[in-house]
Amino acid sequence: MLTVGGRRHDGGMSSAAVLATVQIPSSANAPIVADFTEHAIRVAYVAREEILRLAEAEWSSPGIYVLLVDDGSRQIYVGQSTKLRDRLAVHRRSNAQVPAWTRAVLIKRDTSHGFSSADIGYLEGRLAAELDAIPGLTVVKGKVDEDTTLSAPAMMPLDAIMPSIFAAIRLTGLRMDRLDDVPAQSAPTTTFTRTAIPGTVADLLAEGLLQAGSELYCTRHGLEGRGTIAPDGNILVNGAGYSNPSRAAAAAFDGTSSGGFGGWEMWRVGSLSGPSLSSLRAQLPTRSED
Repeated sequence: MLTVGGRRHDGGMSSAAVLATVQIPSSANAPIVADFTEHAIRVAYVAREEILRLAEAEWSSPGIYVLLVDDGSRQIYVGQSTKLRDRLAVHRRSNAQVPAWTRAVLIKRDTSHGFSSADIGYLEGRLAAELDAIPGLTVVKGKVDEDTTLSAPAMMPLDAIMPSIFAAIRLTGLRMDRLDDVPAQSAPTTTFTRTAIPGTVADLLAEGLLQAGSELYCTRHGLEGRGTIAPDGNILVNGAGYSNPSRAAAAAFDGTSSGGFGGWEMWRVGSLSGPSLSSLRAQLPTRSED
């Protein structure tokens, strides 16, 4: 049994445990398979030249995949397919649209029904957006899925399995620290002291003050930003999750996760005239010290 760090609620990695059972074959070149039982996903790690050693009956399934390069360029390719093994066999051949990859990670559902084509289209976009938010990482995206049949309630169970997917990618040795891992620095011109108010978006979910799937809206300089509350308490903006509302607001307007935004006041629930996250946080029960 292997324990891998999961996602922290500020969008980075943490010590939260994601459990995986890893099968390491006796052959040095055979694919390695890991089972992440909490979210029922199975992951295969395989070298490019060994793709055909994947069991055809098991890996001719819908899923998403990541192709890694080892030339120091920090390029990564994210794709999806209804038949993973067949798609990776095609990628073994030279392709101008795919980087010169050496290793692959294949992710499928370890259940009788598996992922649908709409599921993998959504997961491909989520994973690509999350990896794209990592500084220094160049994400090459596969075919963009135009399937819009997934409803918000159907997306939430897929968002819930993302911690296991992140953990699966971490096992490749890929560094996944984001700007969210670094505390935001105060501007040099700051002349006041801001007191941190306890409570997180995840706390609002736990207390029933906010529901997963809720739409968030904010405005800045005449522009409108949008986000969605994920089941883990992150705010999803353009496919990437942020638990810090200020960083989420920054990402909504300029595509970065830098600080400088009063996200708790800016984000409104349901519409631009809805309650602010700050007003909901004020309703959190006071925690007394023992």
